[in-house]
Amino acid sequence: MRKEAHVKKANRTIFNQSNQKTNRLEVKGPLRSGAWRKFIGKAVGVAAGIAVAAIIVLSLLLWHPVRAEMHASVPSPQLGSPAFANPIEVHSRAGEKRLRMVMQLINGTYTIPNVGSETLRQFRGWDASQSAPNLSNDQISPGPTLRTRLGDMVEISFLNRIDDTKFPYTFVTDSPPGQSDFGCDKAGTRDPHTGIILPYPGNDKFPNCFHGSSTANIHFHGTHTSPDGLGDNVLVQVLPQLNQPDWTATFNQIYDSGKIPQKWTDLPLDYQTKQIELIKQHDEAAAAAAKKNNLAPPESLAKANQQMIDAGLWPQYLLGAFPNFFQIPDYDTCKNANPPCKAGQAPGTHWYHAHKHGSTALHIRNGLSGALIIESSQEDGYDHFIRKFYGWGDSYGAHEKIFVFQEYDTIQNLERSPRGAGGPPNPGKGGAQVLVNGKLTPTITMQPGEVQLWRLINATEGNGPGIIKNTLFQAPGFTFKQTAMDGVQFSPANYANQPFLTTNAPNGIVPGGLVLAAGNRADLLVQAPTTPGIVAFKSGGATLFFVNVVTGTPVSFPNGAFPPATWTTMPTFLKDLSSPGPNDVINQNSPVKFQWEDGRVGVGLLPKTPLGFPPHFMINGKQFNQTGDIVDQCMPLDGLQDWVLENWTTLAHPFHIHINPFQVVRIATPTARDTYNVYAPPNNFVWQDTIAIPPAKISTNAAGQITNVTPGRVTIRQTYLDFTGTYVLHCHILAHEDRGMMQLVRVVPAGKYPAGCQDHIPEHH
Repeated sequence: MRKEAHVKKANRTIFNQSNQKTNRLEVKGPLRSGAWRKFIGKAVGVAAGIAVAAIIVLSLLLWHPVRAEMHASVPSPQLGSPAFANPIEVHSRAGEKRLRMVMQLINGTYTIPNVGSETLRQFRGWDASQSAPNLSNDQISPGPTLRTRLGDMVEISFLNRIDDTKFPYTFVTDSPPGQSDFGCDKAGTRDPHTGIILPYPGNDKFPNCFHGSSTANIHFHGTHTSPDGLGDNVLVQVLPQLNQPDWTATFNQIYDSGKIPQKWTDLPLDYQTKQIELIKQHDEAAAAAAKKNNLAPPESLAKANQQMIDAGLWPQYLLGAFPNFFQIPDYDTCKNANPPCKAGQAPGTHWYHAHKHGSTALHIRNGLSGALIIESSQEDGYDHFIRKFYGWGDSYGAHEKIFVFQEYDTIQNLERSPRGAGGPPNPGKGGAQVLVNGKLTPTITMQPGEVQLWRLINATEGNGPGIIKNTLFQAPGFTFKQTAMDGVQFSPANYANQPFLTTNAPNGIVPGGLVLAAGNRADLLVQAPTTPGIVAFKSGGATLFFVNVVTGTPVSFPNGAFPPATWTTMPTFLKDLSSPGPNDVINQNSPVKFQWEDGRVGVGLLPKTPLGFPPHFMINGKQFNQTGDIVDQCMPLDGLQDWVLENWTTLAHPFHIHINPFQVVRIATPTARDTYNVYAPPNNFVWQDTIAIPPAKISTNAAGQITNVTPGRVTIRQTYLDFTGTYVLHCHILAHEDRGMMQLVRVVPAGKYPAGCQDHIPEHH
């Protein structure tokens, strides 16, 4: 595993973040003060103090309805909440069948509602044919909504222009290797007896710790595309480069060819040459900094890159810029190609976010995510059907509302909290509230009886407040009809039966109803009541947004009442998968067990004396990369498998796997020792790419010793079509992923299974 190696000044001072007060880190024990790094600029990261420039008390906090009820006497302006607005949008160019844009990762000072001004990273993007917009806007927001259609090319010039002097950043030459904190972010004081820094990293070990937060990439969550090369490649690491060469001509040369490069050597020579040179310079500066601290130089990123290139693979370490380039497969077209595709992209609500292991949680807390809307391309397709029924024309316009739910915070909870007696870490104020498109409790205005398509994306870190609860869909007077889950449209039967919203569904309601864990999405047709008034939409007890139904004539529709009585057919490749047969390869690593360390019964700090540590999250008895660079799950191309996912902890872990969605065929929720409530429909399985595994029931004796664990279980069915390559599965509570709850996954050609499973493993994280 390669450690973070971005060069900064060799002599550093580290500061402690505790209850938002800045204190000098006491350097004791074997390390010399010259080995530490200095956090400069506005301290906003995991190991720094927060300088709150201003606290903005919003008038909307002065009025909150205690119940989700109609407030007909209160007009919308008196709410004090901002008007709802969809995120800004970059869409495919008409007639060109391509989305060509620049996505820039920048930093600046932004205002977090109800918190104040903080230094954050943000995504800003625009169509590449246009000039860059004003990037000085101090209002936080998700990244732009990307809107494309099946069959379109996606061409994104990703530029990492972070000024990493503004953030605390892991530096591998700050202490000798072999210690638990080597390569990890640090916050607190080193104990001279144990060598452990508290509160963080405690006993976290690299690479399963918070680190590397100025390095980034983009994961296109929900896409069916290549995990390698310029596709949905989360194994590439784009290091920051504030002042970059202008790559426009080089990247346009790639895009204009219309041919997606399959090898590193297919890229323009100037990009290859310059990147090799830049990474070598990076290594030289890192070695010089290490020498200044009397330490051995870190492992060479240039050497790691060259090893991958020599093997005919893609290098993982690049500086500043990376051209994402892939096609959204349209099954109606590609099924007749040579070679034909076996699946296509499901049109629907997907999303993107930064996906650098060790910093996914911090990046998502900075808002580095956005909606990816992939529309249908045929008259009977998902979007065409909805718009035609309601007479909305060729685009949704104001009839569509996009909700990107986010939590904004500059610091991980574990790096903020002082040591306590077994209690959970204290959340920051920003991490305890859920914003909608960067706004706190905005207001949507609807006409009486109006119907809108709501696209909901849970882009939170996934902690308690970030779970979007089913109470959101119980607002009085409103009618809901779910049309899709995780970006895949419902079958006609599921559209009729509404398994997430209706207890009268033939197989009962899905356990918990429509709960959106981190990573989940849902599409719903929503009709407003005909009675004017204001309704608070709540997740549990927390208001997320309001809807103001104004006075007026109820809206009428050209094709009858809400909702459509019939539903569009499923694309062939999205019909139910058959059960695996005797000739299908069985996954030998199933069940996939989501676990924590033995003896733990809850999320508190263990042992309580003399030192307490939070849970160590793992899968199948080990943390990510704990036993070296190996592929944990390997499957043959075109394979069909059932996996059992098990949860041996008392937290619901959202399982997510990249590239291919799966069907949920069984959910077993523990109700008592060795007792389950089982949900198992016989057919019409819902497609998802993220599923929360129910928590376990853990039994203990009088002495607190575990006597039984009844794990939660989910059975999924999946097939691995069209794309070979290496990617990941993980818990979508992203702090769990960063701290070890992840596995490396690979699909190989059937003729190379299993011999090719462990060839040339990326040294990514």
